[in-house]
Amino acid sequence: MCAVLFFSNHIYRIMRFELIFIFIFYLLFIPGESTARNQKNTTEAAKDIVKIAPLRNPDRGFHLESNYFAHDMTNPFRKNEIFPNGFIEAREKAFDSESENLTLLQLYVYLTEWVDKDISQEGLENIQVIFDELKKYGYKAILRFAYNWEGLDASGGESEKWILRHIEQLEPLLEKNRGLIATIQIGFLGAWGEWHTTPLQNDFTAKSNIVNALLKVYPEPYSIQIRIPDHKNRLNLDNEKDKTRISYANDYFTAGEHSHAPGNDFVPGSKWYRQIERESPWFFMSGEIPYDENTEWGLAALIDPETTLRILRDHHYSAFDLTQNYQLNIKSWRNIKVYPELLVKNNILFSEDYFMDEKGNRVNRSFFEFVRDHLGYRLNLTGSSLKTKSKKLLYDLEFTNTGFAAPVNSKPVYLVFIDESNNVKREVRINADPRDWQPYDYNKQSYQPLRHRLTGDIPVDLAGKYRVGIWMPDPDKSLQYNGVYDVKWVPNKNLSQWYDNDGKYAVNIIGEVVL
Repeated sequence: MCAVLFFSNHIYRIMRFELIFIFIFYLLFIPGESTARNQKNTTEAAKDIVKIAPLRNPDRGFHLESNYFAHDMTNPFRKNEIFPNGFIEAREKAFDSESENLTLLQLYVYLTEWVDKDISQEGLENIQVIFDELKKYGYKAILRFAYNWEGLDASGGESEKWILRHIEQLEPLLEKNRGLIATIQIGFLGAWGEWHTTPLQNDFTAKSNIVNALLKVYPEPYSIQIRIPDHKNRLNLDNEKDKTRISYANDYFTAGEHSHAPGNDFVPGSKWYRQIERESPWFFMSGEIPYDENTEWGLAALIDPETTLRILRDHHYSAFDLTQNYQLNIKSWRNIKVYPELLVKNNILFSEDYFMDEKGNRVNRSFFEFVRDHLGYRLNLTGSSLKTKSKKLLYDLEFTNTGFAAPVNSKPVYLVFIDESNNVKREVRINADPRDWQPYDYNKQSYQPLRHRLTGDIPVDLAGKYRVGIWMPDPDKSLQYNGVYDVKWVPNKNLSQWYDNDGKYAVNIIGEVVL
């Protein structure tokens, strides 16, 4: 987290950002010309945008942010904000996202009170209370533990000995709540857990030991996130295969346009950028824009939306922060229009249906909504065949994924049979790994949507008329029959959605059969 930072004495940097802000503020996308338009047409452009309802899905999308000390449940940055104040409802309201169907909360848990001693039982219970509330809202956490909340001019005093002890203490809690964690950011070290400004700055033996401990308590196939590639590249892992599930939290997403981007952001064309491009199809990737403040480290300028889209695509982003630069960049995205020609020009995947209204008319969408809807996965059924033969169902499904990423957190895939009384009569798991459902051939960089196919036959000892659907629940037993956490495919002419009355299922209906 790039917390509030001090004003720079370098006046030329401030003047530079003010000029950039004034220039880009006057720009907005139009088809067939540059990607921008004069500010006097902003209102007119916004009128051209037609809203589209969000599709609520787990492990993907924009995320909110909450911060708490584990010892007293207060926000380190607003001491009068005591849990549950500052939690999901408050954050949704503060960032105009009550109707956005968000599912992710970046959760900073500060262990400051116990930097050199055991976490108390009360502290562990406080953390569990937060997880219990997450489940009530149908959210998951992008989780980070840290000690130093004060920033760059302070030391958290953290040590390898006590970090390893705290990971040991946290293991039962992490196991119990595994289904409620989208990813764990390695954290612990340095200011806000970002791995800088730490007593262990150059101790990569200690850092390796800490990462190995966290990999053990949060096992595959889940990802843990590190700050930059150089940190990852210097680790000595107990199991080198685990490097494939060490992903990145880009806490300084500036589209490469900030003067401090080199060494902090993953700048297009750089060595870091290319490394992440190779690695990112297989893990959970997230980012956040620095605070919109006119300081040395802040970002008081609008970043280029087209460059942003290409980065989200190249690095397979599953999540992106809504909060830190909300008033400037994120809000501006609501008035920037996106349309097929713009996306084709930039090799960004989309479904034609996305740009059609309910009457079949071509419309424009907002940049905000396009990013919201395409972070992570977006599954589109393009064709299906269901046949019955000798007590078997023969199925053949074709689909695309037009999101920025695959469903990197593993999900089982079932075919379910729903009778005429709206009861699920049979669940049959099929052989499929959604982590393979990549948007495009990243090796060839073709930027054409991959055509995926599920085909096979399953025995079905049923009689009568049934709707058949794809059911993708959470693999964690505590969430398996909680439909809020089920994966929803895009409703279209080939697919509709069905929900049971008890909230156990969210099923993607693909057809009907008579058995």
